[in-house]
Amino acid sequence: MAAPRSRYVPGPMARSIWSGTISFGLIAIPVKLFTAVRHQAVSFNQLDDRNMGRIRYQKVSEETGEEVPAAQIVKGFEISKGRYVVIDPDELEPFVPVATKTIELEEFVDLDQIDPVYFEKPYYVAPHLNPKPYVLLARALEASGKVAIARFVMRGRQHTAAIRAEHSRLVMSTLAYADEVVAPDAVEDFTGVDDVEVADREVKMAEMLVESLTAEFDPTKFRDEYRVQVLDLIAKKAAGEEFELPAVGAEKPQVVDLMAALEASVEAAKAARARHPTAREAPADAPAKKAARSRATKPRAKKTA
Repeated sequence: MAAPRSRYVPGPMARSIWSGTISFGLIAIPVKLFTAVRHQAVSFNQLDDRNMGRIRYQKVSEETGEEVPAAQIVKGFEISKGRYVVIDPDELEPFVPVATKTIELEEFVDLDQIDPVYFEKPYYVAPHLNPKPYVLLARALEASGKVAIARFVMRGRQHTAAIRAEHSRLVMSTLAYADEVVAPDAVEDFTGVDDVEVADREVKMAEMLVESLTAEFDPTKFRDEYRVQVLDLIAKKAAGEEFELPAVGAEKPQVVDLMAALEASVEAAKAARARHPTAREAPADAPAKKAARSRATKPRAKKTA
């Protein structure tokens, strides 16, 4: 099977962060894990403007204001305001999950059964040493349309994960536990949503807006504009170049008339599509398709006796 066309931005080569085996029945599949997402947020250091020295933080007692040596720092769990239960590291030792270096596949489910809110961090699972059992599992997942639910231990923590296959490659996403996910009923602002009445005409107009903005998802079209602009500013300042800061955008006034807003949004979306370069570029086979449609819809001439 041919490798898929890349939908990702090229970057530096990834490094393995974990190695072990996938346990699949009696089959042991050697694998390596690679982080699938590198977050690119801009971070700053705090400096003393008098000498550009880094600002360091000290561990200071809230009671005395004095620095506390590492030997005097203990772990405590707050059970009520100002009341703590002190836990010794030796008391935690029996509960630390054993790092077995094994990803245990426990069951297989349909992907649409997993609510996206459960997905956490993605990893690429690559074959290690012998790729044949790896490809066997990937092909079986693709053919069945199933996702494997697994358990494994990494960095002292037990994880539940979902493993899916695409083009004979495995991708694993760690999953949040059920008691970690906030139930929608706990969000007060959701109260009353079911009681809101919406006119059919408004729904139709909203559907038209959705249709006018429908496209195939291309992640390369989107980027963190703030990060790009900040890095450009840093580069110019580092090079001693002059720069001009853009004006801060004013807040857009709120539109009270929902119907008018929907109609204006639909018209704006249509106009934007018409101005887009791809909207004006007809495909190579467009004339042939147009002619075929014309022949199909043109009425046939009546035969005379």
